Amino acid sequence: MGWRMRARLLFVAVALAVGAVLLLAGAPVVRANGGIDAGQNPLTAWSVNPLPSLVLFLFAYLYLNGLANWERPSHRVTRWQRVSFFAGLLAIFLALQTPIDALADHSFAFHQVQHILVRMIGPVLMLLGAPLTPMLRGLPRWALLGIVRPIVRNPTARRAYKFLNNPVLTTVFFLITLYVWQIPGPHNLALRNYGVHQIMHFGMWFSGFMFFWLVIDPKPHRSRLHYGLRVLYLGLIVIPNTLLGAAITFSNDVLYSGYAEVKQPFGLSLMTDQQLGGLLLWVPGDMMSIMVAGVVMVMWYQRENEGAEVGVASH
Repeated sequence: MGWRMRARLLFVAVALAVGAVLLLAGAPVVRANGGIDAGQNPLTAWSVNPLPSLVLFLFAYLYLNGLANWERPSHRVTRWQRVSFFAGLLAIFLALQTPIDALADHSFAFHQVQHILVRMIGPVLMLLGAPLTPMLRGLPRWALLGIVRPIVRNPTARRAYKFLNNPVLTTVFFLITLYVWQIPGPHNLALRNYGVHQIMHFGMWFSGFMFFWLVIDPKPHRSRLHYGLRVLYLGLIVIPNTLLGAAITFSNDVLYSGYAEVKQPFGLSLMTDQQLGGLLLWVPGDMMSIMVAGVVMVMWYQRENEGAEVGVASH
């Protein structure tokens, strides 16, 4: 059985498995800002909005189809990289389709779990899977030649890409996105308005993807940042993340009135929920930055070894 057939069979199997889980969950439609219906078990409140799953299935198909069509790879995509990519898709799926999404409308703590999955864990794991070349090769020929190629060759698009890849800009955007959605006004608005909530989710994912795109440097992309600077950037974002998490954790007031309008899951008080959410923003957020810095240092070591081997071979 060839790579292409195996890729398609795996894609169908994953689609059927996820579909079966959603059907077995038997959850009613979850309201945009209500989260969990009265009397509903929070653990069965699966979102049946098909859009996130469809997008994730498309990403999975393009990745597998691209690997199957890549007959002479310019760089090898290892098994652990493939596992990492699908783990990233799974993280996004957990954040947006499982009961985490419904619970996030009722609990600030669960909202922080969702944000960590969407803005940090998902993008990091996806990028460690080196998805650029496989996903481009997975596109149909008409899309690759008729859409991607003209965009890549367009001078305006190239300037926009260079602008968006500015390390200072991406770092500031990553932090501003985090801070803006923790301000009580915008946060409460997102809880009460479906469209704003979706903008928040997309902004979280996009800012995380752009920031870690420069830090992780998935082949064949080459970041303009030296490895040492990447580690420094990851260390620097720990400071504002810690300040924000500590400010929320030690606040004496309930900051987010939107959660007072709905029932609290698991019997938590608003203040306890807020403190737990602040700790989740603070500690796991800092740990993720430190762990990614460790990954970057390993990549730096491997690159130095490769350079040394090339130098020895040339002599």
